[in-house]
Amino acid sequence: MKKIYKSGVVRIESQGPPAVLQYSTQEVQEPGTHEILVSQKAIAINFVDVMYRNGTFPIMSFPATIGGEAAGIVENVGSEVTAFKEGDRVAYYNALGSYAEQRLVRAEDLVKLPDDISYDQAASILAKGLTARMLIRQIYAVKPGDIILVHAAAGGVGSLLSKWTKALGATVIGTVGTEAKKAIASDNGVDHVIVMETQDLEAKIKELIGNQGIDAVFDGVGKATFNISIRLLKNGGTAVLFGMASGNPHLDMNYLSKRQIRLVRPALQQYLPDMHSRELATRELFDAWRDGLLGTIAPTIYALKDAAVAHRDLEEGKTTGSIILHP
Repeated sequence: MKKIYKSGVVRIESQGPPAVLQYSTQEVQEPGTHEILVSQKAIAINFVDVMYRNGTFPIMSFPATIGGEAAGIVENVGSEVTAFKEGDRVAYYNALGSYAEQRLVRAEDLVKLPDDISYDQAASILAKGLTARMLIRQIYAVKPGDIILVHAAAGGVGSLLSKWTKALGATVIGTVGTEAKKAIASDNGVDHVIVMETQDLEAKIKELIGNQGIDAVFDGVGKATFNISIRLLKNGGTAVLFGMASGNPHLDMNYLSKRQIRLVRPALQQYLPDMHSRELATRELFDAWRDGLLGTIAPTIYALKDAAVAHRDLEEGKTTGSIILHP
């Protein structure tokens, strides 16, 4: 007889404001042939979760469990699984349905955690750190002397991106939403912090660097910042739009072509398409953490039952760095 597991879970019955996130319990079956049952210890909140919850991205059926990143321990494995065993410490970043105490995950979506990486650290840096690595290694190879603009430099991706970019020898200009986040961005290695609620982005950057232009912009904000950023790039610069927290910007392709600006709208899966590439990238990410390039990882922690509160705080700009849920 197959064993049935009971798990706490946060689900939505419809898309909408944070209050649609409701805690309940569900039954979890034994893993299928290529699946693994994971008892989750730390669950990441990423802004893409907000976009699934609020209706920006479609959800095909309800009730639905959102979230795609977590770390935990293997409780049971399917009959065809050979790469993992019960008791292994694991993490994943692209498997929808993570807001739960226990869940089934395809074996191919998991990576093993080294002993010196905690569950909280893994859930804090895996997706965000791999995104940062993709941006500075695979899309635009940051080099000493570059001038780089990082938006939301006190946020989850922005914090890691700023630290890593600075460690590679670039001059980092970073934006934050409020004065309260300015010191955090500075601690992240940002050379020049621009507070969007009180300062004019275009005027401030021109004051800092004149007309030489920036080499690359990494923008996860979107509509509110992207077209201003484009104007600040040097001819032949690189514009990377990796998120749309403020909405999808209008893109003038003729303008981009005229100035020979390279536009990239990446998805992590494009750059890490298989288990081998994910393992190599994850190893480099954890090595960067060990070498101190990513600084101290100190996530903001909420209980799984308080996922709605965490979403509200994230949308209201009350959080900095990574946010995780504890089951």
